Amino acid sequence: MKSLSLLIILLFVAAPVEAKQNKNQAAKNKQAELQKKKEKEEHDKKREAINKVLEAKDKNHDGSLTKDEYLTGEADQAAASQKFDAFNKNGDRSLTRSEIEASLGL
Repeated sequence: MKSLSLLIILLFVAAPVEAKQNKNQAAKNKQAELQKKKEKEEHDKKREAINKVLEAKDKNHDGSLTKDEYLTGEADQAAASQKFDAFNKNGDRSLTRSEIEASLGL
């Protein structure tokens, strides 16, 4: 009888603790899910920005930007030129989509 009473008491004590742990895990999962969604939205915004830049500046529609194409319409030509050179990792005097993506951390 004592062991049965002890078992019942332990169940009543353990059940709320387990429920709290489950609730905490659910909150962590929800937070991780929201963070992942936010990162995907930021990633998608960057990709959309790349598409807009390529659409606006890639005059010959070859999927990359020459320095002349990149500098077209830029107010600060010197700063834009430095940015182009920094993004152009392979030094081929054109920016590919992958170089632009890499420069934006994609």
